[in-house]
Amino acid sequence: MLSPSIDVMARRIPLPRLTQSQRSARWQREKRQRQVLLVLFSSVLMAAVALVVWNLANRFYDTNLKPAAFVGDVAVPYREYNREVAFMLTKYYQDQGVPPQYENDPQLNAAKAQFKQRALDFVIEARLLRGHAAAIGFSPTTAQVDARYNLDYGQFRSRHILISPDAKATDKDAADKEALTKAQDIARQLKAAPRDDALWKKLASESSSDPGSKDQGGELGWVSGGQFVKEYENTARAQQPYDVSDPVKTAFGYHVIQLEELRGPEFSELLIRWAKAGIGESDIREHSRLNLIREEIQKRADATIIPSPAPQVRVAQIVIFTPRPTAGDFERFTAAVKKISDMQVELEKGVDFATIARNFSDDPSAENDGEIGWLVRGMRNDYAAENELFSLDSGKQSSVYSKVGSTTVYKVLERSNGRAVTDEQRASVKATALPYTLGKLKFERGVRKLVPGYELD
Repeated sequence: MLSPSIDVMARRIPLPRLTQSQRSARWQREKRQRQVLLVLFSSVLMAAVALVVWNLANRFYDTNLKPAAFVGDVAVPYREYNREVAFMLTKYYQDQGVPPQYENDPQLNAAKAQFKQRALDFVIEARLLRGHAAAIGFSPTTAQVDARYNLDYGQFRSRHILISPDAKATDKDAADKEALTKAQDIARQLKAAPRDDALWKKLASESSSDPGSKDQGGELGWVSGGQFVKEYENTARAQQPYDVSDPVKTAFGYHVIQLEELRGPEFSELLIRWAKAGIGESDIREHSRLNLIREEIQKRADATIIPSPAPQVRVAQIVIFTPRPTAGDFERFTAAVKKISDMQVELEKGVDFATIARNFSDDPSAENDGEIGWLVRGMRNDYAAENELFSLDSGKQSSVYSKVGSTTVYKVLERSNGRAVTDEQRASVKATALPYTLGKLKFERGVRKLVPGYELD
């Protein structure tokens, strides 16, 4: 241990002083160290920012700009697809009474998968319809779109009394006539006193076959377009308030209908919910515009005269239904895949087509050896299949055609270059005009789906 005197002396010894050059060198060294640290920190920060920006840009691209499909050489971006998914799902939630807090319930996953498929088909068809409308010179006016928008999304309130024929009756015609006579008598009474609420309640309670409204005087509340069968809705919307209709026949029986009120789309709970989901009015109006284009295609088909005689083919088919594996029914899907494979083996062996149809086909035509009769162009939705059928010789089989829900193979049994067209065939061509036109446009333009899980649909 040092003595106190030595310790004091040691503490009095001055430390060596740095020269000016040494202090300058140390300052320069410390400055370089700070610069290196600053560069390293900046580099790490810039890398982190770049990574965040890249992730955001990548997410934006995937959500908005990435192609969900191609129609010819034109990309259909995910932005349109995602918007349509939201549009369809929101309508489904509203129609089914699903509260917003339950929209992510796992029990809805199967329904969501279906709407994702429908949304992809819709955005593709929308591109095709717009192009087709331009090609045929049809452009809906603003006034037409406004009217259709009000028709599609405006609401009406009505009441009715439904008279259904006796389902247990052996003589169906007599039961139908009896129901019509009863409905006519009710319509006569109500037309004499259309605003008599007591009469409505009495007749509905005593006579209506609709259990949901008979105890409310036939009241059905506010509804939007598409919620009732077409015959009912068309009649109600064509009425003046408080008019009473003659009996209107639907699949449910005879309705006596009274329109009570009309109101615009702005009151629709569905439009309010769409707005909360980010669906704007312009998006909704575009749906109405596309509905007008669909109507125009159908009108032109209805006005088209199908020449007779016309080339025809007599066809048999084998149809195997294939559920989507995404629906969770893997056992049925696996069984269907095996069934298709077994069918193809039988076809390659040269087994009689009629025998294979009886043994494998899920279509009711299997009972008739798969035969579906004579076809003229326009009767089948699958334009590619139709094209091949009209190019095949008698006795030849078609390619295998797979689409959502089914796999089909055809055989041409007989050909005719000039066979009389029946009224039933004409009606079939008109009934399939819209899907046939879309199928033809898809075939001609070329469509590729890129959404995972739907590429082969």
